[in-house]
Amino acid sequence: MAKNYFLKIFAGFALLGLLASCNTTSDPTESIPNPDEGAPPQKILSKVSVNASSEEEFVTTAGVLEKAVFKDEVNTNANYTGTVTYTNKKITNIKFVSTASTSMNYTFDITPDGKGNIYNASCVATSVNAGAAYVSDLAFTYDTAGKLTKVLEKRKVGGITAYNVFVENLFTYSGENIAQVTVSKGMLDINGTPNMATAVVSKYSFQNYDTQKSPYSTLPKPFFIIRGLISPGHLYKASPNNPTSKYFQLPSPAAPVNTAQTYSYDQQGYPLVEKNQNIVFTYKNL
Repeated sequence: MAKNYFLKIFAGFALLGLLASCNTTSDPTESIPNPDEGAPPQKILSKVSVNASSEEEFVTTAGVLEKAVFKDEVNTNANYTGTVTYTNKKITNIKFVSTASTSMNYTFDITPDGKGNIYNASCVATSVNAGAAYVSDLAFTYDTAGKLTKVLEKRKVGGITAYNVFVENLFTYSGENIAQVTVSKGMLDINGTPNMATAVVSKYSFQNYDTQKSPYSTLPKPFFIIRGLISPGHLYKASPNNPTSKYFQLPSPAAPVNTAQTYSYDQQGYPLVEKNQNIVFTYKNL
């Protein structure tokens, strides 16, 4: 009797264990591993805001820049639209048109080299002031490492049929970043050679670059070179990293301009915010 009693108890425990195992439901979040997140998505700069006001907007399709809208620095209540045209995936034309009727409008025809860099270009600049309008040709010089070192623009200003004005941009570098651009503007002599004695000189220094990715590096470099030739203070946007200070020495009587910049970055190393000027960078994933 005692033996049968213990056998029945043991069988009862075994049955309870079997029932318990059959009625247990596993937690799917524990049993299914998290999927591999993979590489971070590619991104492209879409908007730059200053004090919550749009400063620059970039319209892209499938990662290709179609146009950019940015503040007109002469007529501050107006905007420029820069429309980009491509041939065989290389930029061959950029047209800048302002919403202000009194601002200059620019059309650049660009000849790219095999790498997509600018080999040479021409410009037609129109204005309601006929004396300010011009047509020009631009020659681009690169060093053996492929860095842009000089752009010499010769202009025919005010309806003159011969070249009469030059603008020379000289580039120096810190690593791969543009450290300074010296801009000289003056008269050409009768042989079409720059007369430096007539030149007015401005210097744009971009200093102490960080090692993080520039938001503008997600967009085509030739666009920022051309835009920077109109407004040289933007030429740092053709650099792969971010300057933490900018110093502009402008012709007298203008005072020098010194700007410090401090960034916060996302996990991919792109700036999200520039804290000193309250600049916010917005991206879209590709």
